[in-house]
Amino acid sequence: MTLKKKLRSAMLVALATLTMLASCGGGETVEKEVKKPCVPDETIVEYDDKYKNFYEIFVRSFKDSDGDGYGDLNGITQKLDYLKPASGAAGNSSLGINAIWLMPICPSPSYHKYDVSDYMAIDPMYGTMEDFENLTQKCHERNIKVIIDMVLNHTSRKHEWFEAFCELIRRAESGMESEYDPKYAEYYTYVSGDEMEKDGIAITSGDYTYYKLNGKRYQKIPLSSCYYECNFSDDMPELNFDSEYVWEEVDKICDFWINKGVDGFRFDAVLWFYANDTAENTKVLKRIADHCKSKNPDFYTVGEAWTANTTVKKYYDSGFDSFFDFSFGNSTGYISSTVKSKDGTGFAKRLQVWNNQLELVSATDAIDAPFLSNHDMTRSSSYFATEGQRKMAASLYLLMPGNTFIYYGEEIGLKGSTTDSSKKDPTARTAIKWSASDDGSRMIPPEGADPKLSQENVKSVEEQFRDEDSMLNHYRLLLKLKNQNPQIARGTVTAVDLGSQSLCSYTSIYDGTAVMVIHNLSLDDTDIDLNAAGFSDFNELRGYVVSKNAEGDKETDGSPVFGASSEEETETEKAEPVATLASGKLHLPGRTTVVLRSSEHYDDVVINPNSFASVPEDEKVQTMDES
Repeated sequence: MTLKKKLRSAMLVALATLTMLASCGGGETVEKEVKKPCVPDETIVEYDDKYKNFYEIFVRSFKDSDGDGYGDLNGITQKLDYLKPASGAAGNSSLGINAIWLMPICPSPSYHKYDVSDYMAIDPMYGTMEDFENLTQKCHERNIKVIIDMVLNHTSRKHEWFEAFCELIRRAESGMESEYDPKYAEYYTYVSGDEMEKDGIAITSGDYTYYKLNGKRYQKIPLSSCYYECNFSDDMPELNFDSEYVWEEVDKICDFWINKGVDGFRFDAVLWFYANDTAENTKVLKRIADHCKSKNPDFYTVGEAWTANTTVKKYYDSGFDSFFDFSFGNSTGYISSTVKSKDGTGFAKRLQVWNNQLELVSATDAIDAPFLSNHDMTRSSSYFATEGQRKMAASLYLLMPGNTFIYYGEEIGLKGSTTDSSKKDPTARTAIKWSASDDGSRMIPPEGADPKLSQENVKSVEEQFRDEDSMLNHYRLLLKLKNQNPQIARGTVTAVDLGSQSLCSYTSIYDGTAVMVIHNLSLDDTDIDLNAAGFSDFNELRGYVVSKNAEGDKETDGSPVFGASSEEETETEKAEPVATLASGKLHLPGRTTVVLRSSEHYDDVVINPNSFASVPEDEKVQTMDES
């Protein structure tokens, strides 16, 4: 029986002889309630595929191994057991991560290192190439994949290619020869002084001036009449992807890191190889993906396409595995707005539509890449009023289909909000707190950061491990639940209406097995009759996680004011919230997430493209604010 038939059916025949589970055990019937937290201990089957729980690391602020004040690669190696033990056990002492994304690790003059000056080396601040090779080896021993940031649309102004380029342009204008290979004159995109004078616009702010032409940003080449393209910063000149010389360099760079054992690349700013030209950018990505996968068919590629999903769909024609899902993330994305509005049915429907659309992309087995915040955004703990909301947001995005990306420190509620836009990015990239005695002062913060803002009232990893109700343990339970139920990440999603707008419910079918994820976004308990809803076969309670407020948080069931707490305090809980399932009746406490599994075999869902007609195309996207 297909899921579509089940959804059309008003009632399925009840299985009278079946006793519903009231526990989180793996199929064992238990009559008594099992107290929270209720996620079973069971062996996690590790899948050798591209579906992973990713952890984004800004190396400088993660762990300092040598006491110089800067995080480094050896520091990450020291903390691998925090992410995932080498034993491959269920993960009772770890976060539950099985892939890491290292933000740029190559030499660079900036703190963020998104302007690379040498693509085939490690920045000395972070260590040596031997340190990187050791980290990669130790990760692979734990079945942790390693991907690194690949910043190829622009280089640093300090890169030797750019120095050669500028010299060649200057010499050519004066009719002089140069000692540099003339090929470097093709490495960057530029326009002549006549073109800029005819159609360009000079934009001045204080003592600073830059130039706009055809929607692109330029700066003058020193001692020349020409202008080089630099859409993000004067320090980031744009490479010329019309040059085969540039493509030779790109292939060499990719081959170098593939040979070092990396499992994938995260490509930065993919809209800007050819400024906002989707067709040309897609061609660039396809050539890169084809090359990388010719070296390693299992190589993973994920791109930063900060634009509306209507455009992102087109980028999947490149053969890239994933693109980040900006419509769901950030302070005004669907995750944040759903937590505040409690529109669970709307969220589930949006989730179905987007993931079903991705399954129809023919160029690749598209994998969504949801996240809540990243290095270019205000950290999520800064825009939710209470810890209960922060935990609910975590429940929503960690159990979305696809590859979840967690920004380091998100799991302990690290903050990163400032009204000064120049400090926003560095303040969101400050040190993680490992112990109660660690206030972050031992780590040198990025230039312009305000570490007091990011770590105010944030308990350390050590303290949160000991607190059953901490944000860290909330993340650990959710990741454990996701790792134990592979259908969540890999399955075909269908939204389910269980009769209440505050219930976000959807099924996910993978390899003949179906699970149902249900989020109760309300603060109130609810009872669900699965028999009446036509889902009596979802008779195993796989686990549940409560998004409980921290002690002292105040909140009502009304929509909270952005960034502030309500004056009324929720009624004191008299008993620990417990989710139960018996005889098809599910009791779901307020702001609780459950996963149910069906005892039936399910056929694959056949997606009808016409079913999307009732949902408007997604144009929800935020303004780009790249470092």
